[in-house]
Amino acid sequence: MTELSIFAAAEDSPEAPCLVAEGEVYSYAQIAARASAVVARLASVGLDRGDRVALIPRADVDSIVTLFALFERGCPALLVHPRLTDREREQLLASAGRPPTIDPYAPTRPTATVPRHSPIPEDRTLAIVYTSGSRSAPRGAKLSRRAFLASARAHRDHLGWLPEDRWMLAMPPAHVGGLSILSRSLIARRCVVVASGPFDPAAVLGLLERERVTLMSLVPTMLQRLLDADPAWSAPPSLRAVLVGGAPFPEPLRQRALARQVPALATYGCTEACSQVATQGPSEIGRPGSGRPLPGIQVRIERGEIQVRGNVLMDGYLGEERSADTWAEGGWLRTGDQGRFLPDGQLQVLGRLDDLIVSGGENVSPLEVEAWLLTVSGVSSACVFGIPDPDWGQAVAAALVVDPDRFDFAILCEAIREGLAAHKRPKGIAILDELPLNRSGKVDRARVLSVASARLRSV
Repeated sequence: MTELSIFAAAEDSPEAPCLVAEGEVYSYAQIAARASAVVARLASVGLDRGDRVALIPRADVDSIVTLFALFERGCPALLVHPRLTDREREQLLASAGRPPTIDPYAPTRPTATVPRHSPIPEDRTLAIVYTSGSRSAPRGAKLSRRAFLASARAHRDHLGWLPEDRWMLAMPPAHVGGLSILSRSLIARRCVVVASGPFDPAAVLGLLERERVTLMSLVPTMLQRLLDADPAWSAPPSLRAVLVGGAPFPEPLRQRALARQVPALATYGCTEACSQVATQGPSEIGRPGSGRPLPGIQVRIERGEIQVRGNVLMDGYLGEERSADTWAEGGWLRTGDQGRFLPDGQLQVLGRLDDLIVSGGENVSPLEVEAWLLTVSGVSSACVFGIPDPDWGQAVAAALVVDPDRFDFAILCEAIREGLAAHKRPKGIAILDELPLNRSGKVDRARVLSVASARLRSV
């Protein structure tokens, strides 16, 4: 294993390609020189190892350079999703103690020389990646250097690292899926092909062919859009694996990919485990399941819940003590996902044990959206739930109890568009006289779904 360091990579392979973006090829030496300038900027404002720095990363060279610089400086990168609204961003930063935010687009001049990498302890937190559970606000998972190295090792031991490997970055680096592509590729000294801007299926298909991409990671919605973009397209010979995760992988989509010769490998993972936990192998393409646990990662099923153990795990959530809600005895992570092992040894994910909504690979916390809906004039009660969606897997919907004297549906719709990120916005609203309760006096989500489904009004 090599070091998670752009400076070390520049010393090892200065002229080798590091990034391909917007038609330009950047060597490790070039990226390291730019990262060195960012490191100097961090030092000039007094930021040192252990000091958290907020970053709003996009799939572009400037964001990647800044992320690599934070790794090098040992400043934990608190990753803020670029699609958050101003309100959501402010709330997240406030909960994290308002760390300084670094602008990846601030003018800098690459340094003439690149300093040597200064080793960082394995237990040092390098990134804080936010994930949403259905019963809590977004939580920041603290991922250490040890977790990144273990995750890269597990991937290497499962699928191997080939000399010609090039991994396409089509997912935002604020997601653990996109972040892991960058970290693994840097450790492996392999080139990353950056699909800049919003996901564009036609552009991605062109990049796959032109840049001889061998590996890519997608959520099922993205794969579906690729297949829809060109009915005649089939995977090029260079493409050896497409990791599909982040949401359930529908069987019809698996078969469509198989028929188009797309090497789609179902995978299961989570932010708390630094991305991948289990992944199919080439012999399992098109078969049910999400693959077998990767080397070095243990998986068990306890009372129907998938639990994970290994060096890939986070050190905990930012600002939280370790609790039995998250950790079982013996260092097992409680994922909150329901699953089982198939007879062939593959892990099968059966859904959430709670009410998390997964829309297009994005996790949506019902409680977070409910809390926001209650800030809209005239809304007295809210229950948020997921409904089937042919494109996104699930869509967000809500049942509301309102005060007719103060409530205006048009105002609600406008507020939703301005106040919530696109993946969190309810696509349907039902107005009910009351929310059904269970015996414990809590809202009965199953009954709400049953009652509200026929009354949903498009937003």
